[in-house]
Amino acid sequence: MLTLIQFPWSPFCITIRHILTRHRIPFRLHNIAYHDRDPIIKATKGRGHTVPCLLDGKRGICDVTDFGQEVARYVDRRYRLNLFPKNLDGMQVILSRYIENELEMVGFKVNDTYVIPTRPLIERTMLIRHKERKFGRGCVREWTSHRRYLCKQFAELLKPIDDMLAASPFLLADRPLFVDYNLYGVLGNYLFNGKTRLPNLKHLRRWHRTMDLVP
Repeated sequence: MLTLIQFPWSPFCITIRHILTRHRIPFRLHNIAYHDRDPIIKATKGRGHTVPCLLDGKRGICDVTDFGQEVARYVDRRYRLNLFPKNLDGMQVILSRYIENELEMVGFKVNDTYVIPTRPLIERTMLIRHKERKFGRGCVREWTSHRRYLCKQFAELLKPIDDMLAASPFLLADRPLFVDYNLYGVLGNYLFNGKTRLPNLKHLRRWHRTMDLVP
């Protein structure tokens, strides 16, 4: 059985978790603290340190390149899910970059303002240290004070996606492809704290209800 090593709120872990769940692929979860990368380093024999990390027997797989999506592609090949059809490669790359850059860059800040204060002391301290090294001292406090603006910005960034979904049940096809799961993961991160809600975008909400279902 597969084991998914994860942080529960990570958008990219939510993506892989939902691919496995929707396709009824059995797996176990191994939740780790943000600063505890030992299980990943051991599973990948030092080749990686990021989540999600998938353990398949003695083999550990994690994403090692920007937009490489190695974990998703491994699951896709292993179970023949056809989440990356060749004729839509270019469109999936373009959409994934929008989802993982512009959209995720705003959504995670909102969720962090709720989640980080709830983590145990050492993990909370290490999370804040990581964020401040990347975004500057006091960034989490700043995001908290600008939370309403960030939520509004997140909704604005979702409007083009809502427009796409007006003409199609899913983003690029009549079934979910990788980009649908990618978007589901970023939205799952934004909603993880239980205090945020999806913007009032009709087509996006319909799509999200459909993606929630396990066929």
